[in-house]
Order: sequence, then C-alpha cells, then structure tokens
Amino acid sequence: MQTELTTIAWEPGFQLNLSSWADLEIAKRRGESPGELSACALNSCIFYLGAYVMTRDLVAHVEKGITWNAQVYEAWNYGRCQEIHKICRGLAPSDADALLHASGYADVSLDELSDASDEAVQEAWAALYGE
Repeated sequence: MQTELTTIAWEPGFQLNLSSWADLEIAKRRGESPGELSACALNSCIFYLGAYVMTRDLVAHVEKGITWNAQVYEAWNYGRCQEIHKICRGLAPSDADALLHASGYADVSLDELSDASDEAVQEAWAALYGE
C-alpha cells in the first residue's frame, strides 16, 4: 500500500476501540440496516499492525492501493474485497468485523465477486477486441 495511516496513541486508541466495538454490537443487536452498520463501523477504531487506526482511514488506504484492473469496476471491487479480507486475517475478530462492515463486505461472497469480476473483464475484452 502506498500511503501512511494516521495512528492514534495507545490509551485513547484502546478506549475508542472498546467504545466503537460496543456501538457496532449495539447497532447489530438493534437490527440496523447494512448501510447504518457500515456508517457506524466507519467510525470504529481498530488495532492494525501494532497501532490503533480508524477504519475509515484503513478503507481509504486500501482503495488507494488498488491499481490492477482499475478500469473495470467489478475487478477493482473484487481486488478491494480481497485486500480487506487479507487484512482481516491478521486482526482480532471484533476488529475484523468492524473492518468488514466499514468496507461494505460483511455479507458479501468473495466467490460471487470473483465471478462478477471475471464476467465484466471478459465483456470489456470482447467490447474492445471482439469475441
């Protein structure tokens, strides 16, 4: 990834991590819509690579780093989702949950995005170069 993330000092970051986790859990238990959960999660603070960062900053950081197949939205979206999932594998479960909700991929299938990406790239190829 190309840009640096702004980090939050340990103690305020830890406090914000706990309070934002609680806010997201309460919103989920209230049955908030996916959009409302995403908005809530974008204001979460998570522990990433040894520092506390805001999820909205990490999502923007990931988006700036996706350059392959950026001309085809479905391919870019699949790459973005792959990168988010890759990051989530190294996070605490609650932080991964917040990042998935913040990025909009909490209930999205990687397989479905892969299929949509393949199809869109094939269509773009055919439109440019013929079948």
